[in-house]
Amino acid sequence: MALSPINHQEPTAQNELMTALSALHLGGKYSDLTITCNYRQWACHRAIVCSRSGFFDGACSHQFRESQTGVIDLSEDDEEAVEQMIHYFYHLDYLNEQPEQAPSAMFRHRAYSDARKKATKKLDLTQIQDPLLAQAGFYNTPDSPATPPGSSHGDGRSSFDFADKAPRSPPKARSGTPPLEADLGSDEEYEEDYESTESESHLLLHTQVYALAEKYDIPSLKQLAKRKFEMAVACYYDAPELADAIEFVYTSTIDSDRGLRDVVLQLFRSHPQLANTQDIFAVIKETPTLALDLWKVERGLL
Repeated sequence: MALSPINHQEPTAQNELMTALSALHLGGKYSDLTITCNYRQWACHRAIVCSRSGFFDGACSHQFRESQTGVIDLSEDDEEAVEQMIHYFYHLDYLNEQPEQAPSAMFRHRAYSDARKKATKKLDLTQIQDPLLAQAGFYNTPDSPATPPGSSHGDGRSSFDFADKAPRSPPKARSGTPPLEADLGSDEEYEEDYESTESESHLLLHTQVYALAEKYDIPSLKQLAKRKFEMAVACYYDAPELADAIEFVYTSTIDSDRGLRDVVLQLFRSHPQLANTQDIFAVIKETPTLALDLWKVERGLL
């Protein structure tokens, strides 16, 4: 008797499990624990949260107020970091939503330019005759100008000739709208400016999630935050929030916790010119432990 082939169901079962957890997270059905942070709150499940965190397990298992009320207040922590921590409990990841693909900068500004051109189509009003003036014989002579007496400007321009001579709005007033093709530089310059305002490094958020994972005893989240921070630093080492992220790394972790600190030092090894920037140099001066680590790196002691 031939044996039927084995049907591997592990991937499907895992997907079904993650889908079910995601539904619990979004809908809050069967929730028996509320986590609050300032004015926000999340409906959670003790079986899920307490099984991933030593802190939450202790708070809900012993004779603490949280175990009786079913409410845990984390208002002293960063709100967005708390949200990402809770998201990790149900999705085993955070910041994993796929952003909508931004339209091409070239087609984007051309589409807006075409729309604005159609909306401001120029009309030739010089060929329009006033019937009252025509009845008075104003247009009898072929060489007579199509402008009533007294309506001419000092330089000879007609008062109807505003379509071609309309003043442009000040640059500040036009800053919020895509420029016309006449105002554009190269497509590369416009695309670089568009992408620079669109991208987000999340450097500071990763450090905050790392600190929360250490504080609330979530080792797997701590390792995930480290990997995300290391990748973000490699891609966005020139981000404006880099200085704040470095400062938070050294103020939110103890000296023996080398997780993010070693990532920061490796960044300085790869890009030593960062120490010459004004904001990062200020952080170095105000953070003795960072200055000491950089001195050790320079001497080959780290």
